[in-house]
Amino acid sequence: MEMVCDILKVVSVGPTKPTHILYKANMSWKVLSSYLDFLTSSEMLEREDQEGGKRSTYQLTQKGRKILRLYDGLKESLNGTISLETADDLDRMVERATPIGPQMSVPPW
Repeated sequence: MEMVCDILKVVSVGPTKPTHILYKANMSWKVLSSYLDFLTSSEMLEREDQEGGKRSTYQLTQKGRKILRLYDGLKESLNGTISLETADDLDRMVERATPIGPQMSVPPW
């Protein structure tokens, strides 16, 4: 989850080239390319090809922006104790979240 949000943070400043993401997020090309595939297929990032497809930039979508805000809010409120293992965990968390705050899946009593 942290790696996903590290990438989203890098791209949040505007259209970003993969090499810039690679250095700022501090990961290998192999790892980054699989994350970029996941993030674009999940519609958190949008890829824009330039120069006839030889160069690409990525930019944050509305969904990516919401995920990043949700993550930052949760991380701040939980003081860094959040950890998600899979993309399915993220999907479940987002589905339960509302603009007001996370919904409780289990009654508090």
